Amino acid sequence: MNRYEKVFSTIESCEDAIVDYAVNLVRFPTTSGNEKGAQAYVKTIMTDLAFDPIDMWEPDIEKMHNHPAFISKRKDFKGSPNVVGILRGTGGGKSLILNSHIDIVPEGDPDQWHYPPFGGIVENGVIYGRGISDMKGTKAAIFGAIQALRKANIRVKGDITVQSVIEEETGSAGTLACALKGYQADAAIIPEPSGFKICPAQQGSSWFRIHVRGKSAHAGQRYLGVNAITKSTRVLTAIKTFEDHINKEYTSFLYKNVPIPFAINIGNIKGGEWPSTVPEHVVIEGRMGVPPGLSLNDAWEMFERWIKTETANETWLAENQPTVEWFGAHWGPAQIDPNHAIVKTATEAYSKVCETSPKIAGTPWATDGRILTEFADTPALVFGPGTSAHCPDEFMKIKDLICYAKILAAIIIDWCETDAL
Repeated sequence: MNRYEKVFSTIESCEDAIVDYAVNLVRFPTTSGNEKGAQAYVKTIMTDLAFDPIDMWEPDIEKMHNHPAFISKRKDFKGSPNVVGILRGTGGGKSLILNSHIDIVPEGDPDQWHYPPFGGIVENGVIYGRGISDMKGTKAAIFGAIQALRKANIRVKGDITVQSVIEEETGSAGTLACALKGYQADAAIIPEPSGFKICPAQQGSSWFRIHVRGKSAHAGQRYLGVNAITKSTRVLTAIKTFEDHINKEYTSFLYKNVPIPFAINIGNIKGGEWPSTVPEHVVIEGRMGVPPGLSLNDAWEMFERWIKTETANETWLAENQPTVEWFGAHWGPAQIDPNHAIVKTATEAYSKVCETSPKIAGTPWATDGRILTEFADTPALVFGPGTSAHCPDEFMKIKDLICYAKILAAIIIDWCETDAL
């Protein structure tokens, strides 16, 4: 039995422990500000698995609030600690960060759930609950892989750092705090629910608000006013043509099977106050996908210039230009070379376990990958099982968690390198 077969067999014997980790984590309702109990449990797991050192701290907002990647609206992080544990290697191998967030999005309308959102119900080989896919299940798989490596007496040369971070869903503050504290490695894996796709590129995103001005008048004499709702249709057309443009200009084989790789979504339109009054102001709010390879600042500038140019041939809009405001959430894109060694290692590990080749793609959403790649000097790869994030009856198949734990173990063996058995 070779070292891979040995650890794979041990992971199968650890299935109950992996499921227990996952179920217990789901039962903590870790929305923003409520992570402390779950992180204490994570620290306990790390202690049991002999991580040393273990660092648990509440990020200092004063050290981050002027950073270009900091966007959190919180005043402090009291009650919201990060936990980082390190397994020291014997020396000489490459180091690896396994980064997963503990925070979740709210459960939404409980009437849309067939299972209690925080029940951690296991039924027919499936675990249900908010956060099981995004991404408490894979956090459990990380610990299962580590446990199996230890039980199989497989020691690696490179250091393994496991980061359980806060605030990913609201702007990556937890991973940013890790980066500013100096945590880095030769590569990182973020086990977001990519459906087992290996993703060297992560799309960025940014929220925008566009103000369209008109001129108020009585509806009976609407010809004396300028209807901002009518004028806003020209702006909506400009947004659509910009989406077409950016998807054409930044095409990538990593998004070849995605109908609209970098989508722009109009999520909210407000205008008018009274049926008998010509509306003088419309507000359009939306989310813009930002292609890897394009900075947020450049994307913002391109979008603003496009809106101005595409509406300039209409007299009223040329004289009363729509204004663009960037507000709320924005995440920068990230990208590593698809031929990077960590991509090759993950691909080979997947093939060892699944006996087929994985799909290489880019994510349709932002991740903490930018923080690791850009600010921690750690090339980050997104790769994980599951596809049901942010929805009612969020779920994860147990067989997928076991499969993922095996792949992670193979990645660790190959990337960090092992001592001779």
